[in-house]
Amino acid sequence: MSRRRQEAGMGQAAERDVALAEPDARILALAGADRARIQGLLSAAAEHFTATGWRVMGVIEEIAADGEDVWLRDLVTGARHKLTQDLGPGAAGCTLDPAGLAAACALVQAAVDAWASEPQTQPAVVILSKFGRQEAEGRGLTHAFHAAVAADLPVLTSVSPTVAGQWEAFAGPLARIAPVEMAAVAGWQERLAPA
Repeated sequence: MSRRRQEAGMGQAAERDVALAEPDARILALAGADRARIQGLLSAAAEHFTATGWRVMGVIEEIAADGEDVWLRDLVTGARHKLTQDLGPGAAGCTLDPAGLAAACALVQAAVDAWASEPQTQPAVVILSKFGRQEAEGRGLTHAFHAAVAADLPVLTSVSPTVAGQWEAFAGPLARIAPVEMAAVAGWQERLAPA
């Protein structure tokens, strides 16, 4: 099945899941669009949550205009961690820089730990750029996901169709898939809001 067809199919399933989402779904995973659109919506969602009085922690991807370089931007500190590395001319290996990914994950974990140690005066959310191949293999942002769930914080993320099975095994009943639409995020936020 082509990637475009996989994404389209995931989008249809996502629409059904949002309609059936239980109020206690603590994790919302966006799916069914390209990387730039998903990361753009996660960025807009971070701004929306902040504007509505929520504390926002986590990381989102920022992609260079040429698509070559990618950074994770920490939503608390603004720090940027480069995820790509130059392997030199003719190199064909993976360009992911695991050190950048680990540093970004550590900042998210520190922010969650700090939040958990303070009196809670406002609702909070953790936004994590994606659950991808690294996370499916227990690396990447896996520890940030674990920290957020252990602190009982809601998580907004995205999931690649190529790791949908691993995502289901990882998140189980805590998560729902949603289309890449602000209305889906805003509806989830309403269901999370304290009474």
